[in-house]
Amino acid sequence: MIIPRDQLDYWGYAALFSLYLGSFSLFGTLDRLAPGAATSALLLWLGLTWLGGALALLHLRSLPLAGTLLILLGLMPYGYFAWLYLSGAPMVGAFSYFYKFASLLCFPAVYLWCLRRPDARIEGTLLVLATVVALRALLAFAVPGLHPGRGGNGHEIMWDDVNIYEWIGPLPRVFYPGTALVFFGLVVSAERIMTRGTGMRLEVARALLFTAALGVTLTRGFLIAAVALIGLYVGLRWLTSHVTLARRTRLLLGLTLLGLGGMVGVAATPAGLTLSQVAEQYRGQERFSLDTRNMDWRAEQVALAFSLVQTPEQRWLGVGTNVTIPEDIKAPNPWETTGELHYSYHSVQWTFGYAGLTLLIVGGLILPLLGALRWRLRTPLALALGFTLVFIAIIGSYTIVFTNSDWNFMMVVCGAFLLARARQAAAEFRWFRQSTPSGLPALESHD
Repeated sequence: MIIPRDQLDYWGYAALFSLYLGSFSLFGTLDRLAPGAATSALLLWLGLTWLGGALALLHLRSLPLAGTLLILLGLMPYGYFAWLYLSGAPMVGAFSYFYKFASLLCFPAVYLWCLRRPDARIEGTLLVLATVVALRALLAFAVPGLHPGRGGNGHEIMWDDVNIYEWIGPLPRVFYPGTALVFFGLVVSAERIMTRGTGMRLEVARALLFTAALGVTLTRGFLIAAVALIGLYVGLRWLTSHVTLARRTRLLLGLTLLGLGGMVGVAATPAGLTLSQVAEQYRGQERFSLDTRNMDWRAEQVALAFSLVQTPEQRWLGVGTNVTIPEDIKAPNPWETTGELHYSYHSVQWTFGYAGLTLLIVGGLILPLLGALRWRLRTPLALALGFTLVFIAIIGSYTIVFTNSDWNFMMVVCGAFLLARARQAAAEFRWFRQSTPSGLPALESHD
């Protein structure tokens, strides 16, 4: 059987990207079955990353400044590793940043992929992986005993594992790689529900799937940010998309009836009493309140970490990849330490200094968004990935994001796509200017 080249391209890139997004927990599964094989697989993965990035650079005439900055950030762990090796300093934890920042070195390959693929292919590839991640998250919530983590079967976890972080009453709290990808899937489903005339039931079901997958994390920040950004996205598309008045009326009527039906069901059936009992049960839970103790603990963690920053060199280049602090700052255990902070921007600044933080913010967030705004990229996929990049930026302000391969890879995908489409828009603009007769005014850049 001969597989069509188009299908081979589609599924090949989906499989390749799944290694960076953790969609199938390859490394975590290998680690539990054969730790040596997991280590070998990680080394092969890093070799694949370098090979793919190098080959892509050979095919590119130029690389956006943002990509150059992200590659420099991705190379900083290697610089620290070499320095620690040559100076004879302890190297515990230094290797971990090779795979934490591996996704940043993929920028040339992802950028080239975005230049050569249409929006529909890119959207389809990401959407199928988002669906896989969401289904695995819900499976872990339904059958937590089959999954690793301190709240699951107790097995140690790898970065790409779907795991049970803890229990909140009778509910398992599921952590999984690809959260940003699931948010992207939710945005795409919302877009299709508003603008497509067919397949409505499928998209509503998929939107509910992605919403549930975000919900099983029991993470307030994820849910608040997702609701706010989805609401903003829907409002923006409602005002700017070519949706007929009849369709808008049906959507509003459907949502109104759904809301009224839910309220009547709660008020007139035993479900109301059940919900009130459940709410009373969880009223004192930190996950379901605005309790600030967890955020206070994270602030204390940052204060402890930055007390180790004492020289100008450490301020600009960081304390290094081998420096750790106690995992539990209130009851320190020398055998339980961490090299990353929950405040992700602070974590990058602590480890790699102002230099690393600047490379991250400018290359990973600001330049791609500025490129999209300058050339007014308004396609549904550009908006979806732009909103996903904003979601990543918001979540990184309070929890671990930029030291995870899956979050970094999704940031790279968003940035690479926006910059690729901005480059194509700029090329079209130059072509129009060159083809404009001298007697006619040239087009402005914002057109």
